[in-house]
Amino acid sequence: MRLLLGIIFLLLLGLCSTHSFAQNRIRIDTAGVLEGGRTPSGESIQKLIGSVKLVQGNTRIYGDSVILYRQRNTTEVFGERVRVEEGDSIVVTGEKLIYDGNNKTAEMRNNVIYKDPSMTLYTDFLNYDIAANYAYYYEGGRLVDTTNVLTSREGSYNTVTHLAAFKDSVVLTNPEYKLESDTLEYNTVSKIAYTKGPTVITDIDGTVLNAEAGSEFKTNEKQSIFGLGTVETEQYVIKADRLFVDDLNKRYTGEKNVVMVSKDNDVIITGEHAFHLRNEGITKVYGNPVMKKVMAPDTLYLSADTLISIEDSLPANERILAFHDVRIYRQDLQGIADSLSYHVKDSILYFFRDPVLWNKDSQITADSINVKIQNSQIHKMNALNNSFVISEDTVSNFNQVKGRKMEAYFDQGNLMKIFVNGNGESIYYPLQEDTLTIGLNKIICSDIYIEFLNNEVNKIKTYVKPEASLIPPHEITEADKQLAGFKWRHEERPTKQQVINRTKSEKIEEIIPDYEIKPVSLPRNTQ
Repeated sequence: MRLLLGIIFLLLLGLCSTHSFAQNRIRIDTAGVLEGGRTPSGESIQKLIGSVKLVQGNTRIYGDSVILYRQRNTTEVFGERVRVEEGDSIVVTGEKLIYDGNNKTAEMRNNVIYKDPSMTLYTDFLNYDIAANYAYYYEGGRLVDTTNVLTSREGSYNTVTHLAAFKDSVVLTNPEYKLESDTLEYNTVSKIAYTKGPTVITDIDGTVLNAEAGSEFKTNEKQSIFGLGTVETEQYVIKADRLFVDDLNKRYTGEKNVVMVSKDNDVIITGEHAFHLRNEGITKVYGNPVMKKVMAPDTLYLSADTLISIEDSLPANERILAFHDVRIYRQDLQGIADSLSYHVKDSILYFFRDPVLWNKDSQITADSINVKIQNSQIHKMNALNNSFVISEDTVSNFNQVKGRKMEAYFDQGNLMKIFVNGNGESIYYPLQEDTLTIGLNKIICSDIYIEFLNNEVNKIKTYVKPEASLIPPHEITEADKQLAGFKWRHEERPTKQQVINRTKSEKIEEIIPDYEIKPVSLPRNTQ
């Protein structure tokens, strides 16, 4: 009984092996002419001519002439109509094919076209590993789908996952932009591309986007994520450690180490976070933002909780807005305020809500102040409502001028003259040789004109019913030393480092969507 069962088992095993072997062999389905022959080395071959069709499992091979190596289970196919069909969806055509039936690999050459429902691939050298669902080229190729055209020196494609990987001189062309990179991975179904390393995108309107690290591109949604990215237009450059680009809505968002450069206005804005609305011409920078305005021979530094740059077709409307805890610094001017507006074309700074400005030894306060910059120098300052100027002299006396409105003029950064218009009051300490106080000169009148020399009061003129008195030094009381509203705020005067390196913790209002940049799989080594 055991012997009988063993014989039956061996017979069944043999039948299965025979069936499996038959399934693995290349089978001739149709041929016009069939001839036998041998190679110069003596190997047996079959020559098939005219509308040849070969079959192996789900693989079908068509050609005009075929050499079939039965012993090796390999075939060479030639003609203008060489074609490989895999299943119901993949068709590969070319002029020459070497097919290995044991390994199920096809090497198609010359005018090769690979097609499946998601894309078409053109090349002259295509190797297709049918068993591994993997095709690759190594002498240049072009992939075309409904959205994009991709070209590269080397490329590979997974026929199941529809994931293509490209290497060397990669170019993705879209109707609205062109992408260039050394490596790229692209899903022909989702239309999402990933790059690793330097990448450049040139938009149809001339905008150039650069990435130095990994990037992700949703080509259908026109959304991109750049690592170490730069956006450059004719007017500006935006850099960041990470950039999110919504090209459909023309919105760019930057995260960490943001730098925005206005090419025409010599303005640089830095911060931790930013977004730019291109159609509206608005850029918002927050997270310790700092503006630098290059003004020879000095630079103006401005910081706040939030900076907003507004572009406009009319240069006169272009401006930079600063909100909350505003600080400015340049050698001849320092200041603080709650908010500020900088009109770029006119070079005018408008300070709002409790502004305080300092020039050399002078402090200026008012409900609002505006400063005109001309030829890179402070030219004029207007202090509106409750204006107050305090200047400390060489022996620590405080000369004071107040009024409803003031106009101050400067020369080479030095205060030269002040016009007080309405409700003028003044306290002035005449000095002898800059070391001895002669007395206290107190004036009340409607308007006052004051000239300065070497940042010290040199001449005072009063208008409309002036009341003046000179108090001798020994009769000066504490009440005489200060006008109503006097407040010396020297401890609030910002230094350059306090403007550039803000220590206040800012609230982050917006962040980039949390997309993960995936790694790129490079094509197999085909050399």
